[in-house]
Amino acid sequence: MNPAVSTKRLRLIVALAFAGFFALGAGWAIALPWDGGPDEQSHITRAAGVVGGDFAAPPEYLPVVGIPRPMPGSHQTIPGGVAHPSPPCFAWKPQQPASCENVPAKPPHTPVEQFTAGAGRYQPTYYAIVGWPLKWWPGEGGLLAARLVSAALSAAFLAAAVYSVLAWSRRPFLLAGLLVAATPMAMHLAGVINANGLEVTAAIAMWTALIPLVLGKAPPDRRLLILAGVSAVTVAWSRPDGPMTVAIALLILVGTAGRARLGELVRNRGSWITGAVMTLACLGSAIWTLAMKATELIPVPGGAGLGPGDALRVVIVERTSFYLKSMVGLFGWVDVEMPDAYYAVWFGATGFLVIAALASGNRVDRARLALVLAGAFALPLWMDVIGAEKDGMMAQGRYILPSAVGAAVLAAHIVGERDLLDRRIARSVTGWLATAILPAHLIALAYTMIRYQHGLYAKIPAVNPLTGDWLPRYGPVTALGVAAAGLAALGAMTWLATATPATGDAGPQKEVSGNDGLRLDRGDPSEHLGDLPRA
Repeated sequence: MNPAVSTKRLRLIVALAFAGFFALGAGWAIALPWDGGPDEQSHITRAAGVVGGDFAAPPEYLPVVGIPRPMPGSHQTIPGGVAHPSPPCFAWKPQQPASCENVPAKPPHTPVEQFTAGAGRYQPTYYAIVGWPLKWWPGEGGLLAARLVSAALSAAFLAAAVYSVLAWSRRPFLLAGLLVAATPMAMHLAGVINANGLEVTAAIAMWTALIPLVLGKAPPDRRLLILAGVSAVTVAWSRPDGPMTVAIALLILVGTAGRARLGELVRNRGSWITGAVMTLACLGSAIWTLAMKATELIPVPGGAGLGPGDALRVVIVERTSFYLKSMVGLFGWVDVEMPDAYYAVWFGATGFLVIAALASGNRVDRARLALVLAGAFALPLWMDVIGAEKDGMMAQGRYILPSAVGAAVLAAHIVGERDLLDRRIARSVTGWLATAILPAHLIALAYTMIRYQHGLYAKIPAVNPLTGDWLPRYGPVTALGVAAAGLAALGAMTWLATATPATGDAGPQKEVSGNDGLRLDRGDPSEHLGDLPRA
């Protein structure tokens, strides 16, 4: 372990990270109406069904008007208080505020049977953890509690990722990659009932553990192995595509680690145990997916009937921008699109990381980064190009995120590892990136609240998230205030992580000026000898 900051400061940073990410997810949890997240009622039904005993409800099909073939899913027995119809009245209608909801009252604890598409066949782990409040308090209070549990799970993995970034690296620039990877869409998903949120945040923790573990030079640390194993198992058992996400990370990182590093990992007993646990988790999840037919897609009318060639042209010309935007944030029922200038900020931060990595990395670094990006986009391309004729085009950026977050973290690792930026400038860049992108989280939340409270695209746009035809049960001020407090905590976390360490915090920190005006670190001289022969 070779921390970038002192142990005392690191504990405070991790506590701030958990509090900040949890409060940010809690802001979304408080602000959104029932079924206000992507396909949320389907996941609510699955969660309530799992805690009621329907871990593996038999796959079934339901004919639906307008859908070319029966919809795949399953029936779940759930309390009447959470059995809302779906989709809601405001789905795919951004002009319509959530005030249109008029759910018929049912006895809250009376068991009812409800069909849930897609999620009814998913792995039960996430739903078993978040679903208990829906059983105890079937209604608005139970939904908020379940959302907060979901937000806490994601915050725990992101805080663990921050610990990994700072505890096993003397280069805190990795924190910049983590902040870019935790997009507003990731936090939106973390604050609703949807396993996709946990999948993304656990994937961030997995990448931040695997990169120093596989590509680092220090002996494998037991705690780092545990974090890698726990996060990879969580990713594998979150959704049907989880095993593929874990496999992409392992194959690319291990396959390009180099013979010497591989030999060191092979000789380590903990590496064998962690690898075996990951492999068994992926195999078990894949078996579940096959047995439950969890990869059967829900057909959509748009794009259906297009052959692969025509579908590819549509993807290149039209849908690529949709993928990129929905990785940053297309909220609600993919009907809350932010103004174009909003995406430019996040694209700029991401582009800086990627271009800096390509400029400073060697051929192996560039190939590794290219493989991660190719692996991340393989799933949506398959869904929309190969599957368009049968199922239509349904891929979204949130399906790309679990692998794409690895590109952001890996790019930051390359920039730090190749010393493109000296430590003083790297700390400054991390701070400025945080200053640019953290406020985007609050802007996204406020704009989505305006959508649900007023509706969008009026002749004179609404701009006040504190009023509206519909208001969150606990008030819009509460939602925005909690999220703002979370962002303040994340800002403090970043400041502490990037502030110049005090003497003794992290080893020698002397710097001298180089001829080019940059500040050059002078720590252990042996670090700068490279591969020169030594006496």
